[in-house]
Amino acid sequence: MPNDNALYTYRNGKKVALYKKDDQFVARTSADNIANLGIDKIEKVSPSAFRATVSPERLDELMVESRELAPTHHAYQLQDTNQEFLITDRIMVTFKDKPTPEHLSAFIAKYALVIKNQYSDVDFLFQLTNQSGMNPVKMIVKINEEEPSVQIAEHDLIQRVTKYLTLPADTSFDLQWHLHKHTPAADDFDPRCSSRCEEAWQLLDNFGSADVVIGLADDGCKLDHDDFNSLGKFAGWGYFVNDILVKKTDIGADPNGMYAPGNNHGTSCAGVIAGEVDGTLTVGAAPGCKLLPIKWESSDGGGLFIDDNKMMLTLQYISDKVDVFSNSWGSSPEMNFSQQVVNRIKSLALTGGRRGKGIVFLWASGNENCPIEHSGTQDIPFDHGVRVQGGSLVWVGVQKSKVFSHNLVDIPGVMHIAALASTAQRSHYSNYGPGISLTAPTNNVHTYYRLAVEGKGVVTTTGDSITAVTEDFGGTSSATPLTAGIAGLVISANPDLNALEVISVLQSTASKDLNETPYPRTPPANFDNDTSWDISPVFASDFQNAGHADGTWSPWFGFGRVDAFEAVKKALTMRLGGADPVVPAVKIRSAVVNPAGNDHNKEKVTLENQSNVPVSIEGWALVDKNNRAQILTGSIPPVSSMSIDLKTNKIILANTGGTIILKDIAGNQVHRVAYTGAQVKPGMELVF
Repeated sequence: MPNDNALYTYRNGKKVALYKKDDQFVARTSADNIANLGIDKIEKVSPSAFRATVSPERLDELMVESRELAPTHHAYQLQDTNQEFLITDRIMVTFKDKPTPEHLSAFIAKYALVIKNQYSDVDFLFQLTNQSGMNPVKMIVKINEEEPSVQIAEHDLIQRVTKYLTLPADTSFDLQWHLHKHTPAADDFDPRCSSRCEEAWQLLDNFGSADVVIGLADDGCKLDHDDFNSLGKFAGWGYFVNDILVKKTDIGADPNGMYAPGNNHGTSCAGVIAGEVDGTLTVGAAPGCKLLPIKWESSDGGGLFIDDNKMMLTLQYISDKVDVFSNSWGSSPEMNFSQQVVNRIKSLALTGGRRGKGIVFLWASGNENCPIEHSGTQDIPFDHGVRVQGGSLVWVGVQKSKVFSHNLVDIPGVMHIAALASTAQRSHYSNYGPGISLTAPTNNVHTYYRLAVEGKGVVTTTGDSITAVTEDFGGTSSATPLTAGIAGLVISANPDLNALEVISVLQSTASKDLNETPYPRTPPANFDNDTSWDISPVFASDFQNAGHADGTWSPWFGFGRVDAFEAVKKALTMRLGGADPVVPAVKIRSAVVNPAGNDHNKEKVTLENQSNVPVSIEGWALVDKNNRAQILTGSIPPVSSMSIDLKTNKIILANTGGTIILKDIAGNQVHRVAYTGAQVKPGMELVF
């Protein structure tokens, strides 16, 4: 806790020590107005505020001039981490009880405030005026310490968060390896990394329920992309214009406001969640579920402008509309929301959402190879150590901190997702440590751009056109929406589950069979001879038994790699009152779709009997996508397989893609698989 005599304020209900920058101030006005004061170092810190850097000798003089134009205050930083603390001229106040009109009027008059927003009976956003007589820092302290009717007062803090963008990776893969196990094992692919979504779809016998709504907040979404073009795909949408959230149902709302050219991160996240099964482009984890995207305003540097007021407005909008809410953005070493935001998330996680059973909140853990919640004596790097200068990456050295804090950690209903490479190894850049819930497959790259590391990129949508696809999406930005989509599949399997139960299902069924091999430390270079700074990860990978009901936990992987098949299976079991869902004893294991040379009568399908007893397939049939069938004979021994030679005059497996269905003697579907033309290779066996 800071010294009571030091400069301090309150954040998340706790005292935080600050210091003033002696050469900077922030004003809620235009850059041109600030430039007219003779200032040339101006930086945009929100859609309506700019930070000016001046000589210390002229700071007070220029602030006086700026205050004649618009609300102006000092620039602050946190003492513990040197992170910017971007206050505004607005404060958030939660009263202990609903104030009477007289009490509210007296409070407003006392501090010379105006009401900007009311979120509930007790939660308000106020704006200071020129008559307030004190700056926001002093006012927050005064209200918290002297107003008995107030539960908490906090700043409407601007947080310039980083979109967890795909880190550079040289990839050209056209298969969505993160959803299935079709990809042959190789140096850059270990089947243990797969999220097993395809198997989950087969168990569900669908691609997720259209009743389930998965929300996301990002830099926008290209609503007219071909991967989202089915009727009713979007349960809603909204975009910010300054402090106003323009919603789909508002008069004058423009769907074009949901996308800005070049801002493709949110479109990719939406594709990872729920890209449609329609025979073209890409597929998401929960193709049958609906989407509800929110568009933040973007900064010139590729980040996002987010403040507590916008968070509250977003939470207010989604409060009764979504089942899951995914966020692929954040900041390190700290990202702490106001207590009002935290309390609202806590409440919505328990009783909010479309079903009134709570919203599953997910946050990307981040791509800085650092903890998300930790305090110690070691200086731990929390960035990549490079800057873009003249179009090239230039090493400037890593920033370090002893303190890492994210105040959504350990809140019931909130998950933080780490990154797993296609090698089933922790992605080098993935943040880690206390607070990590799960890991999910995504790309891989060395955090500091010094070493080559194995790993495939994620294939999904992008916003450059209505048919655009990227092959190199990744980061925890991709792992998080993937997990959000799988949460949607779990709710599709059992809509009676509340949000906390959904999270427990995901965590308790996660796979711990992963590659725990650590990476070598960053080697020295001629521009950086001493790399003793590279100490992450500072925790071991071991899965530990801490007595949690969901099982053992690892600082690298959380409860393990999200497993869509096992999660859906458990959800169905719970729905059926403890009875296991029907998993076919016989399944289609593989097929040779395009035999080498002349393929006449050379196509094959291999069936696998997973049970401990023989299974007769006499009178069963294999059926292709055009409903042509070949009748089967014989019996498959226990835990064995049988190859079926296909007759061209009976059934044909198209090289351009198709389906194979196994039916029993009564004509019931036993198993169904699908494949694309991109997966078909001459002479190769396609494993399902």
